[in-house]
Amino acid sequence: MPTPALLLASSALVCLLMVGVLWSLARNNVPGVKACALSALLFCGSALLLAVQPHLPWLLGVIVANTMLSTAMALYVVAMRQFFDRSVPVVALAAVIVVQIVGLLLFWCVWRDVALRIVLVSGVLSGLACAAAATVVRYRPLHRPAYPYVLAVAMLLLLALIHALRATAYLLHLDPIESVAQASMLQTVVLSIGLLARPGLILAMILMAYDRMLSERESEANTDALTGVLSRKAWWLLAGKTVAGAARNGRRLSLLVLDIDRFAHINETYGPQLGDAVLRHFAILATDVLREEDLIGRVDGEKFAVLFPDTPIDAARLASEKLLRAVRGEACSHGSWSIGYTFSAGLVQWDGQERAQALVERAHRALAEAKNGGRDRIIAQQEVEPGKNRR
Repeated sequence: MPTPALLLASSALVCLLMVGVLWSLARNNVPGVKACALSALLFCGSALLLAVQPHLPWLLGVIVANTMLSTAMALYVVAMRQFFDRSVPVVALAAVIVVQIVGLLLFWCVWRDVALRIVLVSGVLSGLACAAAATVVRYRPLHRPAYPYVLAVAMLLLLALIHALRATAYLLHLDPIESVAQASMLQTVVLSIGLLARPGLILAMILMAYDRMLSERESEANTDALTGVLSRKAWWLLAGKTVAGAARNGRRLSLLVLDIDRFAHINETYGPQLGDAVLRHFAILATDVLREEDLIGRVDGEKFAVLFPDTPIDAARLASEKLLRAVRGEACSHGSWSIGYTFSAGLVQWDGQERAQALVERAHRALAEAKNGGRDRIIAQQEVEPGKNRR
């Protein structure tokens, strides 16, 4: 049977090797990575101290080693909170560590009891692991691959469970020992699971960090650099998928295609910088006014397209007119300049069969009608093709 000292040292060595990989991601500024790396280093230090505990002064081998162990888990909670851009409960975590320190001092200096020290430390570790797992479950991105987050939750819950069982066992005095360095079946099981779970937590953070970086790269590729809305390629891809999904599910959708009115005149008169400011201003207004699920994309120069999923044309027209009123009512400011602008748009409803390309072509015809009618207006499908059968 492997000794506790060997298992602790092995776990520390494996974690230390993985910290190098984790730290290499710190330069990418992924939130939580540095806190996780510090957590792993503290665990390595505490594991080594616990491995040689019988040969150390009680202050170092008991108080410092166990405090480092719990602080390491608290830092993993911090790492998870930072990763998901949530506030860190610094006061609560600090209070937990202080309570543990007081308890360790009490059960060594006043009432020396190894079992109660193990119950205290195991209870703290179990609670902190549950807190970290709850953070991952609550805030993990549902649109991303689940494996990194499932791995993190699985390892955290495994640690929480084994420490809770350990606390229960020593509370009931089922495994009388004199030191954590003393071998027993329960000690071996707990430390063996720790040998698996602790590196698993680091691996989960590495995978989560890589997933975050991949998500950011995908977002950059799918976002128009000037306006922040969907790029032409990304919008067409999502539009095609949305139309295909509507065909499968029998749902309605509507499309708005619009041009900023007299945009060439704005560029020629005020310069391209103000023209860019107008495009950014419109994108911000559109994002604020329209729903989160509406697909807004810059499809060509000053031309934008908005796909309204699961939306009939009457509801889409109300949203489009609200956007037009917002544009009319708020001038674009850039430096010392302030310029008002409008847009012309064509609005159509999907007929239930056509492909995305055909839907966009119909919207372009409605847009042309709006421009020919004097601009600063929205022409809906029924105004262009009054005899068209619509769903």
